[in-house]
Amino acid sequence: MKINLTLPIDTHQKMLKNVKGLMLGRLIILTLLLTITFLFQVSEKKYFFIPMTNSFYYFIGLFYLVTIVYALVLKKIKDLNQYAFFQIIIDHLFITVLIYFTGGKESFFPITYIFSIIGSSMIFYKRGALLSASLSSFLYGLLLLLQLHHWINPLGQPPIYDASQIFYVLIITMATFYIVALLSSTISEELKKKKKELIQKQVDYNQLETFNRNIIQSLDSGLLTIDLSGNINFLNRTGEKILGRNGEGLKDTSIYDLFPKINQVIEQVEKKVSEPFSDYQRYETLLTNQDGGKIYLGFSISPLTDPQGSLIGQTLIFQDITKFKEMEEQMKRVDKMAAVGLLAAGMAHEIRNPLASLSGSIQMLKTELTLDDDQRHLMEITLRESERLNALITDFLLFAQPPQTHKTLYPLGRILDETLDLFLHSPSFHDGIRLLRPSDHEEIRASIDPDQMKQAFWNLLINAAQSMSNGGEIHVQLGKGNAWGVTTLPLSSQLRGKEWVKISIVDSGNGIAPEEKEKIFEPFFTTKDNGTGLGLSIVHKIIENHNGLIKVESELGRGSTFTIFLPAD
Repeated sequence: MKINLTLPIDTHQKMLKNVKGLMLGRLIILTLLLTITFLFQVSEKKYFFIPMTNSFYYFIGLFYLVTIVYALVLKKIKDLNQYAFFQIIIDHLFITVLIYFTGGKESFFPITYIFSIIGSSMIFYKRGALLSASLSSFLYGLLLLLQLHHWINPLGQPPIYDASQIFYVLIITMATFYIVALLSSTISEELKKKKKELIQKQVDYNQLETFNRNIIQSLDSGLLTIDLSGNINFLNRTGEKILGRNGEGLKDTSIYDLFPKINQVIEQVEKKVSEPFSDYQRYETLLTNQDGGKIYLGFSISPLTDPQGSLIGQTLIFQDITKFKEMEEQMKRVDKMAAVGLLAAGMAHEIRNPLASLSGSIQMLKTELTLDDDQRHLMEITLRESERLNALITDFLLFAQPPQTHKTLYPLGRILDETLDLFLHSPSFHDGIRLLRPSDHEEIRASIDPDQMKQAFWNLLINAAQSMSNGGEIHVQLGKGNAWGVTTLPLSSQLRGKEWVKISIVDSGNGIAPEEKEKIFEPFFTTKDNGTGLGLSIVHKIIENHNGLIKVESELGRGSTFTIFLPAD
């Protein structure tokens, strides 16, 4: 019968480890035998085995040498199963020789068969253990049989043995061998099973950990964890993108440095940790990133507990709600403009008609009456303010009820040239202003309403000129570019892949204060004494109606840059 000693689940590395363990165990047993023998001789001052003590030492030395040879040729062995089986066979033969040298039936070393049986069970499990027990029984029984018939005489003199005595010793020894084989193989197989289960659980755990990590890293929201001291332990990839910070660099950083005034929120969460059902609460905060930009974050905090339910930290989930805040502000502007539009029609008739009558009457009185200088000056002031009021109403109507947009594919360079020509001959342009026009610009077209776009360019040029009362430079640029990073208007998904026309109007004027920059497109907001606060609002509305974007960059004392982005043809 052929016994299969291979284990399908064992890998080469595992078998290599088992073979090395077998050799190490052999060295340990040999060393113990050698040490015990030597110590007994020293303590008793006599030879332990008579007359073959010296042969015993030679035998141990030979076994050491064989084990060293095993180790040296191990790297060249391809079939480790056969190699381990060969070693076990050799071990049984050496043990049998050892028993012979130490007295045969009178030897104390049949117990060493047990070590070989245990080693076989650890490598080849039940079949290996039973095979080792059978081989041990055969070799030991053969040795006793030869000694009984005086074919061998280990002690040098023929002992007198009873056959029944030999049989009794053999039966007890064989039973011991098989019991050890069954017990050791059972333990080995159980250990194998438990190890396999442990490995599988480790694999499952690693898979679960990887799965959870992938889920956490794939979240659309930022997630970070903090310990009880408020130090950050973990930050996922989305959180890194939102905050513009590296997660590893934030480790052991205090959450209070990153999220100001969050300590009160954490205290509230810690008080509710013992409550089974606590109300979900959402918070908002304003942060400044490393680039100096401001981002609005919406976040929630939940307690982080261990398996025993003890609080070990906090979990903070947050989202960038800057776009939502901008949309909210935009909706407010839309609502405000809608309310303004309802008033516009009534104001046009109720104010413009009486204003026209008043202005006409004053003109007639000015020509028909004889006025002194003071009276004439007062009339001029009245007429000038009437004209200003009429211009305000015109801008107001244009903002509140703009004319319907009629888009056509039109060259932007031509519109810019016409608008700049008008600007050069307008009262707003004076000798202290230097105008740099776009030169050698390519024929760039866009789907626009020419009249409305002229109005937008005109308002921006007038705004630039008004910011340079002491003179300066206005540089107009036309080209193509991208619109990434523009947050004045929301960038819809339909427009993200488009090519953009870029028109920039750069001035060297007074600039805009940071707290005012966010309000410049709001209706009726102005920093000028005689301004209506509607010029930039009209620009914003025109650009918005053209599915465009507008970006403002400004610094006090260093001028401003208004950049318009329009979808290219």
